[in-house]
Amino acid sequence: MTQERLAALEALERAASAGPWFVRRLDDEMRMGAYAVATSPDTGANEDMRSGTWPGSEVVAACLIQSPPYVVPDDNRHEENANLIASVRTVLPELLRLAKLGLEARS
Repeated sequence: MTQERLAALEALERAASAGPWFVRRLDDEMRMGAYAVATSPDTGANEDMRSGTWPGSEVVAACLIQSPPYVVPDDNRHEENANLIASVRTVLPELLRLAKLGLEARS
C-alpha cells in the first residue's frame, strides 16, 4: 500500500459516519425482512418501514429490503454483506494505524 492510498483511506474513514457500525435485522408483522448496517445495535424489536419504527436516521447501508423489493442481492448474501460492511468499518481505524506503522517501518 502506498502512502497516498493510505491517506485516501484515512480521509474516507474520517468523512464517514462514526463507528462502530452494527448489523440490524429489521422485520415486520408480515415477516418481510430487511438487513441494514446502522450506527446503533440491533434492538430485537420488530422495526419496519410501514409502522414508522424504521430507524432511518441510524441506517448507513441497506443490504436487503425484501418487500417492496428495493434491495435484494442476486446471490442472497445480504447477511454476509451486512456483516462485512459493519465489521470493516468498525476495525478500519486500527487497520489504518497498523498500515501506517508498517509503512513507517519500511522507510
